[in-house]
Amino acid sequence: MNKWRCNVCGYIHEGDKPPAECPICGVGPEDFVVVKELAAEQQLAVKRWKCTVCDYVHTGDTPPDSCPLCGVGSELFVLLLDEAVKLTREAVAEAGPETANSALDKISYGLYIVTSIKDNTINGQCCNTVFQVTSNPLRVSICLNKNNLTHEYVVASGVFAVSMLGSDQTDAVRRFGYQSGRNVDKFAGIEYIFGKNGCPILKDCLAYIEAKVLPDKTVDIGTHTLFIADVTSGRMVANAEALTYSLYRRSKR
Repeated sequence: MNKWRCNVCGYIHEGDKPPAECPICGVGPEDFVVVKELAAEQQLAVKRWKCTVCDYVHTGDTPPDSCPLCGVGSELFVLLLDEAVKLTREAVAEAGPETANSALDKISYGLYIVTSIKDNTINGQCCNTVFQVTSNPLRVSICLNKNNLTHEYVVASGVFAVSMLGSDQTDAVRRFGYQSGRNVDKFAGIEYIFGKNGCPILKDCLAYIEAKVLPDKTVDIGTHTLFIADVTSGRMVANAEALTYSLYRRSKR
């Protein structure tokens, strides 16, 4: 039995032939290659490249020509230096931005679907940068790439909703994270409900919140915009394990 690796997202499939469709990113069998069994020392030498825009991690000798999540070129990928070291004064002295990338890769992230509305049109995207910033008042922050359509909608309407995903909802990551709303209707065939602020909420989400952006607290951080927003509504929907970025990565192997 062979192991087949998806060239787009890194998903590993076991079988005599590649799958008809990648369960993670949806590409066909032509984008799968046989994974050759490597010696232990060779496996340790496999390089990992991290997209500095969306945090996608690619495995290979070189970075991909373009990121399958956000579309940026190979020049915006950095090599993750995964060698573990004993923490000494010398190790601290030798550390720098290159070694910091691997450290940042250990930060725990969730995976969420952020949605918004503009001119009665809806869109949504997968986002791993959603976090609470204060409890009183109740505020959250999201960070979106300026090139994304959802960013345009949030800027225009000043509102958004966040649908939290369960651990078994990796298909939502594929739908909302691997394609653009400029080319496809991401909500086709998806059950959703409009929230109080007009943004769609996935019916099978783990929980959701609705929020209103505070324009005076919005921050331009280069490739992205950091939106600070007041939480206006929200509710727990299901009691289950949340989908994290780490869990999602493991599901691709």
